[in-house]
Amino acid sequence: MTDYLLVHGAGQGAWTWGRVWGRMTAPEEHPPVLYKSRRANRVLPIDLPGHGADASGDTSVVRVEDCVQSIVGTVEREGLTDVVMVGHGFSAGLVLRAASELATPPKRVVLVAGIVPPQQTPLISACARGVRFSYRLGCFFNAMSRRELKLARPAIDAYLCNEMDVMEVAQMLGFFCPLPTRLLNSRIALDDSLPSPLTYVVLTKDRLIGIDVQKRTAERLSSQNTVEIEACHQVMWEKPNELAEALMRYA
Repeated sequence: MTDYLLVHGAGQGAWTWGRVWGRMTAPEEHPPVLYKSRRANRVLPIDLPGHGADASGDTSVVRVEDCVQSIVGTVEREGLTDVVMVGHGFSAGLVLRAASELATPPKRVVLVAGIVPPQQTPLISACARGVRFSYRLGCFFNAMSRRELKLARPAIDAYLCNEMDVMEVAQMLGFFCPLPTRLLNSRIALDDSLPSPLTYVVLTKDRLIGIDVQKRTAERLSSQNTVEIEACHQVMWEKPNELAEALMRYA
């Protein structure tokens, strides 16, 4: 049966997948029929180094290699088989790198609004102009104060959770951790032969990474399937049913 590994974006954590996880692991019938097998075997959200439950250290110094090894190590340690690897936002390139390092290739890689700029450019370069400006400004002031860079509420409202209900956004605010600035300024080298098959989920209301950039990324990565969901960057909270169903197609 199919296992799923869910990898969050920058400044977030495994918590961001909670609603999707619930829908992917819930029984299809209520009350559940005990002798019917589940559509998915295991659904495992993880915390990347410096994020979520591992956010006690200095998130700003987290490296690409740290994250890739964490993903590979989780697959091997947990014995995930026939695995669908899912990367959201900035973790897309990390998931692709990790998939290429596995002894057994994944069943599929799914990128949700995946940020994978050309190899000679840093991750942050794929974001919208306003995002890049706010990021550089935040880095400048935080360097002067020697503090880690966290997403401010206005940035979350404008770029990650645009058009979401105010109370929905308020529920998740306290979970965001500092941004991994070293990671965001890094370039990710990918093998010429990317993991296949690949699915790209385009989020049509995403302001962090524009729809045109998403579509060009899907084309550049030779995505075998492209799925569109009318949602902002935090699709896992705004449209968990739609995302869960898109992922479960590959169970």
